Amino acid sequence: MNIAITSLLISLLAAACVWLMGRRDPGGKPWLTVICLAILLLLPALTLLPKWHMDLLGSVSGGGSVSHSTPWWLFVWIAGSGLMLLRIIINHLALRSWVADSVLLNSASWQKALRESAAKIGLRALPELRMKVGLSSPVVTGIRRSVILMPHHADQWSEDTREMAILHELGHLQRKDLWVRYAADIACALHWYNPLVWWMRAKLLSQCEYACDAHVIASGADAGDYVRALCDVVENAMNQPDVTARPCGVCAMADHAPLKTRVARLMHGSRPGKPWLAAIAALFTTATALGLTLVRPAVISGGGDSEPAEYSQEEIDVRHSANPFPGND
Repeated sequence: MNIAITSLLISLLAAACVWLMGRRDPGGKPWLTVICLAILLLLPALTLLPKWHMDLLGSVSGGGSVSHSTPWWLFVWIAGSGLMLLRIIINHLALRSWVADSVLLNSASWQKALRESAAKIGLRALPELRMKVGLSSPVVTGIRRSVILMPHHADQWSEDTREMAILHELGHLQRKDLWVRYAADIACALHWYNPLVWWMRAKLLSQCEYACDAHVIASGADAGDYVRALCDVVENAMNQPDVTARPCGVCAMADHAPLKTRVARLMHGSRPGKPWLAAIAALFTTATALGLTLVRPAVISGGGDSEPAEYSQEEIDVRHSANPFPGND
């Protein structure tokens, strides 16, 4: 079974599990989505592992020789994946340019808000805090060198709004959401032809925002203050859209998840889910993926005496050395 068909089957099962688990709570179980995307990310490597042959009884039409030529779809898949991976690299370079065009926020008020926010969630390594002209929402970027970029109108925000915005972006850093986002982007690059993988990526980005909101409240922030700050940031982002297109590879406070749903979850809490159902879904998806990639049926020819589909090297040598005309002896 080629990788395209295997990807479609696994992603169909994974997307169904993610959708079913998210019916009660759209922000719940982000780890299930991460596991499903991780399986798809590792799928090309799994197809290269040795296969376990399972004998099945049946009849096959015989006679044809096995073709060892590379199938055409493999070239198409490699070309598409190469272009998508190149796009990720270009976006990474664009982000570096964004950071280079920003201004360091080294005033006492901004640095105090950064230190106090980091202390609230127990984050020791402080990122750089910078301001970017033309940006509509606070964003965090950088895996090795983390940077929080604030919009140019953030100087007009209240101290509470500044602190909550910084807390949100620090929450993304502490949760390693940037790593998760890059992994999802690479999974989409490898499965660029599969719309279900793109849907799971979008679902994961929304779940990361919900989880980050909950993380900020769990750190001790007041839910009412955070909701007011969230609404202010989203309203400003709508009134002042980005001047230039924002590159991928960032986590933004005003993106991906609907504001109404975020506020409802913060004020009223989320519906309790059933972790054991999600665990069963993850195990079932993993087992199915391993079965589709590591098990190869070895069909035994029916009708008459069955012969093994493969011969040992000793049997091949004996057949080659046999007299083709035994009646002439």
